[in-house]
Amino acid sequence: MATDTIRIVSPVCEARFPNLTETEKFEGTDTGKYSLTMVLEEKDIKPIEAAIAQAGGGKGTNPLKQIPADSAYDGGKYKLKAKSKFQVTAVNSSKESIDLSRVGGGASIRVQLGFAPYTQGGGGVTVYLGNVQVLKEGKS
Repeated sequence: MATDTIRIVSPVCEARFPNLTETEKFEGTDTGKYSLTMVLEEKDIKPIEAAIAQAGGGKGTNPLKQIPADSAYDGGKYKLKAKSKFQVTAVNSSKESIDLSRVGGGASIRVQLGFAPYTQGGGGVTVYLGNVQVLKEGKS
């Protein structure tokens, strides 16, 4: 099992449920973490799968989930949620700094990601959120 965090830049994907300007709330409780869910096409998941495997994947919980084909949204695609205790930064396609509020749902993005193993609760691989590059802005 790997002990170092595996770092990659994601393939181009779509942003969903960005919690980048304030920490995520879950059932009324503040998690203390910033988060972003990415939606990827099946053709784009190989680098994600490789990073998960290198970080000790195959045991426990896999963070990459396929969305059911009959789902109302994004059926058959894959989702990956990343979190950070620290607020990340965002840049545009020219790599100029932009406000995090411009990373809206549906935005076309690339994200710096870190993958690391954990052992609690049966183990698995956790995904750390890094900086975000917005290639095309989304709706909200």
